[in-house]
Amino acid sequence: MGRRADVVVVGGGITGVATLRALARSGVEAVLLEQFDLGHARGSSHGTSRIFRLSYPDVKYSRLALSAREGWRELERECDERLIVQTGTLDVGEEAPNVEQSLLELDIAFELPSAAAAAERWGMEFEGDSRLVYQPEGGYSLADRSHAALVASARAAGGTFVEKDPVVRIDQRPGGVALTTRSDGIDVRAVVVAAGAWARGLLAPLGIDLPVVATRETVAYFDLPGAERLPPLIEYPSSVSPLPVGQAYYALPAPGRGLKAGIHHSGADTDPDDEGTPDPAVVDATSTWLARRFPGADTAPSATETCVYTNTADESFVIETHERIVVASACSGHGFKFAPLHGSVIAALAVEAAG
Repeated sequence: MGRRADVVVVGGGITGVATLRALARSGVEAVLLEQFDLGHARGSSHGTSRIFRLSYPDVKYSRLALSAREGWRELERECDERLIVQTGTLDVGEEAPNVEQSLLELDIAFELPSAAAAAERWGMEFEGDSRLVYQPEGGYSLADRSHAALVASARAAGGTFVEKDPVVRIDQRPGGVALTTRSDGIDVRAVVVAAGAWARGLLAPLGIDLPVVATRETVAYFDLPGAERLPPLIEYPSSVSPLPVGQAYYALPAPGRGLKAGIHHSGADTDPDDEGTPDPAVVDATSTWLARRFPGADTAPSATETCVYTNTADESFVIETHERIVVASACSGHGFKFAPLHGSVIAALAVEAAG
């Protein structure tokens, strides 16, 4: 074996990079292996923006988001750059009452604007009897910049990155783990598998069954003047916007690109090694919904792209230890905002696994 390290992190998405940063800051000799370039567009951490919200129908995620926000604020101070743009968030649809209840339980401020007020304030159109929940402390993360800031912080703390060197095999051995990459091998005391949709294939030969399904999700961008000042909108299924259970319409600012929109959890099962293409039916449905909610937008998309979700059945996350292997997947399409918190938790598990 060529290289050595205390801990290796497999996967350079937002969770893997946050974990490497936490490990390096705690004095652990840690290496991150990424099969593509850092910041690549094959997984689920790329792009201009992600919704940052405290407003969840399930209070446990609202509580986690509060904790994660402190980590982002610390990183903003470190890099002297704004990474979360606070424009508030809007929720509407059948889950809106549960969102309201979560915010009440945690004493998080919110408003219940009328449809007329939403039209005047943000230029969005809703049916007159719509129940809207506006949470002013939410907004959107600048995704590419947040990822780059975590990479820079990890490097400054002593973390090492190796790009374009995929892991092809992981073997547990007495007192450690042996990783085989395309070009080399590494002996480590513990390994973190944060490889997103590729994690299941890496873990299966070890007898670790990761109960996830990878889906290819379609994202579209639309021109809308002033989009960067708008609150992200999540519209859960309702009688006026019917969708299958588990799906939701969403739209958020994408600085420099207008409005980013799609249908959460509408993608088909996919092989992450396939590059894939956007689903025209999802683009059409998104355009139709956007025309109803954002009358000022150009509903002909300016661009489309895909990202890969790694999903559990209930959209929860998987963070668990198997001897000297820490599994850090999946994010189920809503994990970006939790990266600093998850990174700290995963790093602590890795240190414990390393003995």
